[in-house]
Amino acid sequence: METRRRIPPGHRSITGALPSRFPSGHLPFESKLEMDFLTLLQIDNGIHDVVTQPTTLQLKVDGQARTYTPDVLVSWHSAMPRPFPQRQVMFEVKPLSVLREQRASLWPKYRAAKRHLARMGIGYRVVTERTIRTPRLANAELIAPVMLQPQDREMIKRVRALVRHKGPKRLGEIRLRLEDEGAIRGSIMEAAYNLIGLRRLLCDLDAPITDETVVTWWVDAALEEIFDGT
Repeated sequence: METRRRIPPGHRSITGALPSRFPSGHLPFESKLEMDFLTLLQIDNGIHDVVTQPTTLQLKVDGQARTYTPDVLVSWHSAMPRPFPQRQVMFEVKPLSVLREQRASLWPKYRAAKRHLARMGIGYRVVTERTIRTPRLANAELIAPVMLQPQDREMIKRVRALVRHKGPKRLGEIRLRLEDEGAIRGSIMEAAYNLIGLRRLLCDLDAPITDETVVTWWVDAALEEIFDGT
């Protein structure tokens, strides 16, 4: 495998670099769909690192030498649950219409890449807007930017206190309670989104996050004190 490819500025598609919480830093992308996929990855706490355009593969496709650069390499923490058997998975991000229109030329290359990476113990998946543009993406667009910002620690403590000792709450209940105490709505919701992103507040991320979303604390308060040594 060759080293990662640099993404040049695009003239017909959206290109840029997405700030990230991962060790590799900013994540270059070359389409809106790829940016959306990278945003989704930011709220998966099992992920250790993400690299875009990670390497160029030297393949044999139908007997001919071909080069191919997958879009994204994702590495999960070894001790965390992950959605695939492999700890590392390469992803190709493509619109469904392109896959259908260019099936004859794309799929032989993708099958060769899957075989090549399997010999290295790396998984391979092709993803489209069907699995990317879901309610979870809308939630990730709320949560991911907040996780990269400095946080109001006092507000986080106040949100935490309402749920940790008093059981499941609707987000709207938390917001109204703290607004009644003089807190600013934006600060309340940023603290809540940050705790959801860290998986300290648990909720269904595959359903839209609204005032009706019920959140629970990640672990029993008494058990948390044991973990924290308090």
